[in-house]
Amino acid sequence: MRHQGVFWTLHSLWALGWGVAFVIVGKERPALLRWGLVAIGAVWGSSLALPALLSAGWLAAERREPARRLVLWAQKWLLQGLAFFLLPLYHRSAVYTPGQTAFMALLAAAALAATIDVVYDDVVAPRRPLHGTLLAFIAFATVNVTLPMVWRTGGLWSLGASGLLATAVFVSFVAASGRSRTLGRSSLVGALFLALVTLGRPAVPPAPLRLVSARIGRSLAPNGLDVVSSFPSLPAGRGGPLVAVAAIFAPAGLDEGVRHVWSLDGKTLFRSRVIRITGGRRAGFRSRSGIAVGRLGPGQRLRLDVETTHGQLVGRTELEVTDSAPREPGPAKPL
Repeated sequence: MRHQGVFWTLHSLWALGWGVAFVIVGKERPALLRWGLVAIGAVWGSSLALPALLSAGWLAAERREPARRLVLWAQKWLLQGLAFFLLPLYHRSAVYTPGQTAFMALLAAAALAATIDVVYDDVVAPRRPLHGTLLAFIAFATVNVTLPMVWRTGGLWSLGASGLLATAVFVSFVAASGRSRTLGRSSLVGALFLALVTLGRPAVPPAPLRLVSARIGRSLAPNGLDVVSSFPSLPAGRGGPLVAVAAIFAPAGLDEGVRHVWSLDGKTLFRSRVIRITGGRRAGFRSRSGIAVGRLGPGQRLRLDVETTHGQLVGRTELEVTDSAPREPGPAKPL
């Protein structure tokens, strides 16, 4: 067909616009995530069944390529919408450390791979390990945020379920036959994949948790929900007690554990006990901790990290030690 290239280029551009629409919907209606699990199941099942469909005797040879294109079109429609839907949900929780930046880049790349026809049809789909990796990654990202946002199950349960499903998806693609050698190799690959998913959890933004604000001062306000006044910087040559109040957003009904980690110039000074937070508060659940520091020198940097109990960074704030007296304290900016 003479204009086939132009047609698929225009179709890819239309799909990209469709994906942008899902970005907007994902920001406003996250409850629709439960349908993402249906999409994952449909793509997974159709991918495994496609070879058998194309080799079926009842399907005429001239109809096999159109049938393949139709199945791949449906898969792209589901995956691109889902990946673009996930982008704003993870973006709101991302601190963009190097690991989280890599995760967000992979999620954006997955969305584009499912959007551009020539990439998905001719590069991804014919290579089963690559196809399995793409679907496994999107499955992991979907389940990891769906369980806490829709069914209020977070923490290691969410990460564990996501990792197991992603591993199952990946292994199903690389296990091409039932021979023992292939099954053994697939099991090894699956174990390595699961280990990668487990050890890589600090790189995953802790969606739907996010840090609303963090303030550091000398003492708590009488109501215990804020500091008396927050520091924009710390004066050199002084030490003493410091307290922090960090407001963390979580969906209603979600119970999670976080820690405050204080550090000076990258060296950990103090890790707080586990602080249980309960979701549903519009301004965020206030978590508190305190520390006593010695004399501080100019140029030093005091950092407060808020982490989940399993190592995901929720947010951070940092104060620089300056020679001049700190400016008049004011409201801290949300992170």
